[in-house]
Amino acid sequence: MTESLSLSVKFRFFSKYYRVWCWGFLLAVFPAILTGGTALAGPSEIDNRYHHARNLIEFEQIAEQTQKIVDKEPNQFEWQWRLARSHYSIAKHAESEDKKNNHYNLCIDRSSRALTMNPSSAISYFFRALCRGKQGEMNGIWASLGVIEPFEEDMKKAMEFDPSIQNGGPLRALGKLYMELPFFLGGNVDQSVYYLEQAVRLGPDYAENHLGLAQAYYAKNNLISARKTLLTLIRLTDNIVDDKDLLKIRKEGQELINKLTPAE
Repeated sequence: MTESLSLSVKFRFFSKYYRVWCWGFLLAVFPAILTGGTALAGPSEIDNRYHHARNLIEFEQIAEQTQKIVDKEPNQFEWQWRLARSHYSIAKHAESEDKKNNHYNLCIDRSSRALTMNPSSAISYFFRALCRGKQGEMNGIWASLGVIEPFEEDMKKAMEFDPSIQNGGPLRALGKLYMELPFFLGGNVDQSVYYLEQAVRLGPDYAENHLGLAQAYYAKNNLISARKTLLTLIRLTDNIVDDKDLLKIRKEGQELINKLTPAE
């Protein structure tokens, strides 16, 4: 009798466990059924993959996955700007000029689409300006004079809506713009220092902010502040082995430190 009760209890336990497992399984696969076999990734998953990507192939895979989502949800500006971001990174890592130019164009197009859906999207203004600026760099400053004004306008719009995006990205971009432009085209080292200091305030652990600020201090002949900022940059990029962008930033920072040494 006792053995029969024990078996009955065990049966009810496993029956309940089985029903819970079945519900969990159905909840997991139901989204895949609705989307035709494969569940679409969410924004956080795409963002995580993007931030860990290191090469052209990985960025192309992210773009392909994001494009599939855009095809199913074409009116979501959050996916349009993420697709623009992927095209920017593909262009940045591509070797041929034609491929770079094509993906910068795609980046500009997708950012513009996002802005028609949400005119206050700071990140969309940011990537549109960034891709316009990179295209301009490819052609040289004199061939890209028409890019300067829309670049500046878009970055200021991005700064107005959210200056903190991309670790102070709009501030960093404007600071670098005013540092690199000749004075007769709007270059201004004082403005450059101001914007880059604000970028560092919003993104204190972002190495590129410190490199830009150190370069602006150097251009202003403020060598003490330049060295201090560069030492922070070197600390932030310690033990970096697999990130080519950060290694490049560290190398540029070290080269600037070497320039400072004879002046002391």
